Amino acid sequence: MTRPARAARPRRVGFLDDRGLAASLAPLMHWVSRIGLAALLAVAIATCPQQVYRSAGADDLTRLEREHAELGRQNDRLRGDIDLLRAEISALKRDPEEVARIARQDLNMVRPGEIVFEVKR
Repeated sequence: MTRPARAARPRRVGFLDDRGLAASLAPLMHWVSRIGLAALLAVAIATCPQQVYRSAGADDLTRLEREHAELGRQNDRLRGDIDLLRAEISALKRDPEEVARIARQDLNMVRPGEIVFEVKR
C-alpha cells in the first residue's frame, strides 16, 4: 500500500508564514498591548497619590514660609534686645555711677546717711 501524498507544509521563517506578516504578529501585538496597558495603569496608580499630596504640601509650604518670616522678625527684635543688654552690662562694668543709679531707681536703695523724702501728689 502506498501512502497518500501529504500536502507540503509551508516553510516558516521567523514570524512569517503563509498567513502574512500582520496575521503572524497579531498574538505578539496582543501581549505587547496588554503589557503596555498594565505599565500605564501602574504609572497612573503610582503618581496619583503624589498629585494629591503635592497640593496639600503646597499649603504646608506656604504656612512654613510665613512662620519662617515671622521667626526671622522675632530674631531680629531679640538681637536688638541683646545689643541693648550688652551695652548695659558694659556700662555697669565701667561706670560705678551707673550701678548707683540702677540701685536707686530700680531697687529703691539709699546710701548710708541719706534722707528720703516721699512726696504725695
